[in-house]
Amino acid sequence: MTAQKPGDTESSHALIEDHLLRGVIDRLIDELKKGVGAGDERGQVEEWLRALSEKYPEFDIRSGLRDYYVAEAGRLRARFDTTEDVVERLALGRSIESFLEKASEIDQKLR
Repeated sequence: MTAQKPGDTESSHALIEDHLLRGVIDRLIDELKKGVGAGDERGQVEEWLRALSEKYPEFDIRSGLRDYYVAEAGRLRARFDTTEDVVERLALGRSIESFLEKASEIDQKLR
């Protein structure tokens, strides 16, 4: 049996913590892309993930958020096609534009 160096334990704990957090992030991004939960709930998850993307750039959270924004715009576009109310269509159109702008902003940062 080899003796552990003092830094080995800290490194091991950091890897475990990174693995646990990555699992949480991956699951939440996947659920966002699938449209799980109500819109305000997805907004809360999005806000937290945006903060985490600054703190943990190595987790590639931004590209997941970009994919979520495009998926959300697609879901809203489908609702746009089925609604009869012009005011609701206007609101949906604005929301679609907003999500696509967010996706574009992230795309620019990823380049």
